[in-house]
Amino acid sequence: MADLGRRSALHVAAGAAVAALSGVVVFAISARVLPTEQNTAFLTYWAALFAIFAVISGVQSEVTRAVRADLLLPPEHARATPPVAVALLVGVVVGLIVAALCPVWAVVFVGDSTLTLSVALMALAAASYTGHVATVGALAGHARWGAFASLTATEALVRLVLVLLAAGFGWGMIGFETAAAGGALTWVLATLLLPRFRIAWRARVSIRPAALIGRMTNAMTAAGANALLVTGFPLLMSATTGAAEYATAAPLVVAVSMTRAPLLIPITAFQSMVIASFVQHPERARSSLLKLVCAVIAVAVIGGVMAGLLGPWIMSLVFGASYGNSALVLGMLVAAASFLALLVLGGAIALALDRHTVNTLGWYAALAVSIALMLTPFALETRTILALLVGPMVGSAVHFTAILGSLRPGRAAAV
Repeated sequence: MADLGRRSALHVAAGAAVAALSGVVVFAISARVLPTEQNTAFLTYWAALFAIFAVISGVQSEVTRAVRADLLLPPEHARATPPVAVALLVGVVVGLIVAALCPVWAVVFVGDSTLTLSVALMALAAASYTGHVATVGALAGHARWGAFASLTATEALVRLVLVLLAAGFGWGMIGFETAAAGGALTWVLATLLLPRFRIAWRARVSIRPAALIGRMTNAMTAAGANALLVTGFPLLMSATTGAAEYATAAPLVVAVSMTRAPLLIPITAFQSMVIASFVQHPERARSSLLKLVCAVIAVAVIGGVMAGLLGPWIMSLVFGASYGNSALVLGMLVAAASFLALLVLGGAIALALDRHTVNTLGWYAALAVSIALMLTPFALETRTILALLVGPMVGSAVHFTAILGSLRPGRAAAV
């Protein structure tokens, strides 16, 4: 098994960059094509869809960990459980849950006049997306980083092409929503047409199906808080804000997404590599952790200054004059994104060290603080910045306190 090297990191970075740029282009298209109120509704739908995807991404982390850990066991170790097939069973259940939550979606989809169809699209996409994350998880476990990056990028590009078609043919908001959901089917065609991806289907692990489902459920439970804080934050904004005020919040919603994307999308993409590296080389965990934290802080400081200086001009240029936002708001949102990035890293490292409870506690501590701050009587802009700053600070403190404690020589994991 090839070690994790610079070339592998470049593959993953390239895939993440394509996915990030595709998302920016989708937001730019929707801002130019859809009226502000419809775009606010579409951005909220996008946030809900990707929040569901973020929950399901817990499956990816567990498949990566299980496949990589099993490859380090002796060859005679019995392996009979197909993780991708197990993940698809989980996906069917997730899809049914998404559909059953239709009354809840009605609360946050304020401007969506096609609620039933929107929820149906999300449910189908959720069921399919489990196949995608299980496939890339198995590829990561086998250190097939080129295939991993290719599938990550292709899924985002397919979604972008579908959005371009929706815009070009004037299919309106429901066309954009269908396009956003349609990308989740990419893995099906990829595994059918391209042999390099089929190793994921051949992957087997020694853990029994029921136990694997339990671990996937655990990982998704932790990812639930991740989903609301990382990709689904506009849902909290919508649920805690009056309909009239939120209907005009598209510029702030776009700013929240764009200021975190340059930092969070690569880190989220690198989660599988972080998990695989920490599982394979636990003796390097402490030094690797320090390097990761320093890198995130450096990017955050530089990014915060750049966002304050250039952000308003770039946002106005890409999305339109009404999407500019102030330099202070954009700079603070980038700073907030750095703490969220640390929270993502801490959770991934906790999973790699098999500290599932620590991962879950950190994320839900962050979510609880963020929700409490979103319920304060301040303006939406102020509440959003406070929630995105303070919540992840608290969650990161939970993660790294436990992780550093477990990495002390001679100290056993105790959570």
